Amino acid sequence: MEGRYFSNGRYVSNGVQNLIDKTKTQQSMEKLIIEKTESTPEVKFIPETGLFEIEGKIIPEDAGKFFAPIFSWLDNFFPDKQQPIIMRFSLFYYNTSSSKRVFDIMRRLDAKYLEGCNITINWEYEDGDEDNMQDGQDFKSMLKIPFNIVKVL
Repeated sequence: MEGRYFSNGRYVSNGVQNLIDKTKTQQSMEKLIIEKTESTPEVKFIPETGLFEIEGKIIPEDAGKFFAPIFSWLDNFFPDKQQPIIMRFSLFYYNTSSSKRVFDIMRRLDAKYLEGCNITINWEYEDGDEDNMQDGQDFKSMLKIPFNIVKVL
């Protein structure tokens, strides 16, 4: 029987490891939906469709509290490496605290991309919103993941 030893000295057979991996994948396939409010965006992470979206403005009173379920979901998401995933950001206003957390989302996706997952980021900005376009360019310059900056009318 083949398997592997972990740094803590525990041995796990390949059959058990495959079951663990399958369980992780199944658990991660739950969708994440957060309804928009006056100060937070709509969030839709639906693995079956391969389209993840954050759309609206992000100016929550407590950015940590708002982003916590998003980070938790992403940290437990183990996508099929062949499935294409598009992460669409369509943000028309966000504060500094939220901007940092948006970049944290991007870094988590970048790590999954570097592990071999087929993920692309689409950063949308409204025609004439040069600041938002520049933010997209700045984010893109710090990541390896495919990153499209898309002007919307």
